[in-house]
Amino acid sequence: MMGLVGKGVSLAAVLSLACAPVAAAPRNAPPPVAEAFVCPVLHNEFHGYVVPIAPRQDYEPKPAMWKIADADTVIHVFGTYHSLPEGFRWRTALFDKVVAEAKEVVFESRDEDPIAEDGAVSAEEQRYIDAVARHAAAVPLSQRVSPGNRAKLAQLFKLAGVKPADMDLLPPVVIMFAIDAISSEAEGSVQDFGVETVIEKEFRDSGRPISAIEDPVAVLESLLAIDDSQIVTMIDAGLDEWDGCALADPATTDWSTQQSWAQGKIDDDEIAEMGDEPFEKAFYEAIVVNRNRAWAGWLEERMKQPGNLLLAVGAAHMEGPDSVLLMLEKRGIKAERVQ
Repeated sequence: MMGLVGKGVSLAAVLSLACAPVAAAPRNAPPPVAEAFVCPVLHNEFHGYVVPIAPRQDYEPKPAMWKIADADTVIHVFGTYHSLPEGFRWRTALFDKVVAEAKEVVFESRDEDPIAEDGAVSAEEQRYIDAVARHAAAVPLSQRVSPGNRAKLAQLFKLAGVKPADMDLLPPVVIMFAIDAISSEAEGSVQDFGVETVIEKEFRDSGRPISAIEDPVAVLESLLAIDDSQIVTMIDAGLDEWDGCALADPATTDWSTQQSWAQGKIDDDEIAEMGDEPFEKAFYEAIVVNRNRAWAGWLEERMKQPGNLLLAVGAAHMEGPDSVLLMLEKRGIKAERVQ
């Protein structure tokens, strides 16, 4: 499940919220104090381990890209990776040409007011906070995981630089996304080097329009409505396997998913292997199927308007039996793979 979250179907805005200070976290129950977790080996202060090593690339990158066009409309669809390590190569001459010619870029979601004055919370961020507050956990996560993992959970947040009290009463699905983001950053992949961040800066600097294909808060609400008991079980199982001392180990970091993405490989099997548990089905429906269906409808309508735009969305939405591409095909729209 977490592999799928990392491969482009995560909500960038959800991750931003999850990793930011959550001043509005509910405090109706004080979290229990867990015993301090003692590591058998002293680690340094960089997330508890040595500085991450960027993956080696012995190939020329060519991430997958498609083109939908008619007489007066051109839409290039580029499958993105939201977080990447610094220096990871993914651009091509064709992609640069597409970016140069596009009059607008459309992402999955974005904060329409990313910079609030005087450090104030933007209107979009406030909507996230309100949604999370409406689904505040009745019981702190530290009381729902097994007793033997409570100290590990506190250690996880400590290594991530967040206060356990700020996280403990958040909905488990938000904590799940946060753990994924924390682990990804510890391995060396950060949103600052992710595709959307890079592209958005270029369009912003050139004064071209930037928009979003969906309302991320509505998507978050659909995830928050899913029964969270299995998420707690997944988090507990992950804590069982974790040594409690380092968020990641550069020697064992698996970059195969990023490498496959950069080489333009389409992995339908990963999406198809989601599982049959109620949570897995509901999660897949909310974060993949429903969104892909809506995006296919959006693309069909957008093709009726003239123009040249770039749609940059998570690469995993282009894979599997419920991909955007297959949904477009069912609507009679053919997307030509150009890279």
